[in-house]
Amino acid sequence: MKITIKSLRDKQKELPEAAKKFFQKPKNEIEELVEQPYKPKKIKTIFGAVFFVIFVMLFGGIGGILIDRMILPSLLVKYPELNQYEFLKKVNEGTTTVEIIKEVKISSDEAAVEAIKKVSPSAVQILEFSNEGKDQAYKGAGTILTSDGLIITSINNITVKKPASSEEGNNVIKVKLESGEIYDTRLIEIDLAAELAIIKIEKTNLPVIALAYSKNIELGEKLVIMDDSIAMDIVSKFIEDYVSESEKKKAEETGKKANGQTRVKITNNLAESFSGSPVINLKGEILGISQGGDLFIPVDSIQSFIKSAMDKSS
Repeated sequence: MKITIKSLRDKQKELPEAAKKFFQKPKNEIEELVEQPYKPKKIKTIFGAVFFVIFVMLFGGIGGILIDRMILPSLLVKYPELNQYEFLKKVNEGTTTVEIIKEVKISSDEAAVEAIKKVSPSAVQILEFSNEGKDQAYKGAGTILTSDGLIITSINNITVKKPASSEEGNNVIKVKLESGEIYDTRLIEIDLAAELAIIKIEKTNLPVIALAYSKNIELGEKLVIMDDSIAMDIVSKFIEDYVSESEKKKAEETGKKANGQTRVKITNNLAESFSGSPVINLKGEILGISQGGDLFIPVDSIQSFIKSAMDKSS
């Protein structure tokens, strides 16, 4: 095996010889070599070209988003002086801030519980005491209208039974508050058409609740009706010209036409004990007064009656 070792000097000697051989070629061949344009290597397959384009677009786009939305805004916050450059200022102005809002959903059951807590201090029990106060019977519910003791209830709740004998004494209607305190009552006003009464107790600083008018009541709305128990119900119908039995009897006696009033119908038929009970919505506002059965009278229909009673008591 022959091994040839060339020094750097030998290579330098070969350069002039190579150049001499090149320029000894015909002129047309030299011009052809010199003027031949550069031809880059083609990508071997179409697939390779497509893959390359997709790769550049994908990672270039992600990189651009990261820089535009995360890196540049952070730099502009850290170094405010960079805002003097117009293109960076625009990046800062175009930054989108995403605020995460936690949605809290309250079920109708939870809303009802809160509404009952809110209204309970203003709901009272109407009691009938007999036999010189030794016996008592629950008559129905009432609602405190004013902080100085006006209470609205059903006429039926203030109607007392006649004692069986004079020895038993007179029956007396009293009011029991949520606190357990019991007070004597005084009749202020009666509305035969609405079959409601307003009585008064001698007590101040009583809790009252907001009134909600019938224009805000909607079909399908959930209600809470309170006496000494709780009933849940739903608004099912509006009756514009309802005439009570008392009003019908009065019309027959006087020969005059009975005046109709608005009533709201509910889905269930409540016990008679719910007569005079407050009907509330899930916001804890009074919509009206229950008349027992499947009807209640909305606040709108008794507004003038309530005002008249307030004027008399003042």
